[in-house]
Amino acid sequence: MGNFQLYEEARSDVLRVVQSLRIGASAAFVVSADLCARISASLDAYLTEAESRVDPVELARELRSLTQLVLALDPSVGLIRRHVADLSDPVADQIADRAFRLSAQIPTLSDVGSDLRGWAKRANSADLVLALRLCLVEGGAMVPGRRRLTGRQSAAHFEPVIFGRGRGVSIPKHNGGRPTDGAEVRLIAHLAIDWLISTGVQPEGGRDGHTAFSGLVHDVFGWIGIENKAQHCLRQYWKLTKVKRPKRW
Repeated sequence: MGNFQLYEEARSDVLRVVQSLRIGASAAFVVSADLCARISASLDAYLTEAESRVDPVELARELRSLTQLVLALDPSVGLIRRHVADLSDPVADQIADRAFRLSAQIPTLSDVGSDLRGWAKRANSADLVLALRLCLVEGGAMVPGRRRLTGRQSAAHFEPVIFGRGRGVSIPKHNGGRPTDGAEVRLIAHLAIDWLISTGVQPEGGRDGHTAFSGLVHDVFGWIGIENKAQHCLRQYWKLTKVKRPKRW
């Protein structure tokens, strides 16, 4: 199913976890082979997403000029279209992804689709400017001007917050805990579906690797060098799905 090839040790890990379900030797081999193929596809999707990640600081820096254009009192639509056309693929994908997530509350953003550049070429001026304002700007603040050599201070100006970053703007921090590892949590969600389809067994809650499914997640994360994230990401996944580990009596 996927291009990510599981080496022999990884396949042995999957077989070991499947055998813990006590479904019989021959059935375990069949289920394990099917599960390996599905895991391969899920890892393909995860690695593709991981490769397209953009550093938040670099993202805000690349989008600063475009943001200033769409916030202008009289936006130059021609310049805006050219800026959108010149965006790197990962940055364009970030904006399209945000438009998709916001479309549940703002239906007009569903027109953006997955091809931001193509949409920007054909969208009317008002829709283009409004959609980009909604996708790029997360608020902002008035920032004092810089002190000049003459001793006078420049006028205060509005500084937008772009994807969580703003020059001279104090951004509230997360209240405790580590930030969400979105791609890794989505990988666990895919693995949960793979597990359910292949084994017919509902994934059991747990994050320490002591249950069959959590053990599989620890193995998979170990194959790609992120096992240190397994417990934290499992905690996030179970919190999202509201699945609790059954009590042992």
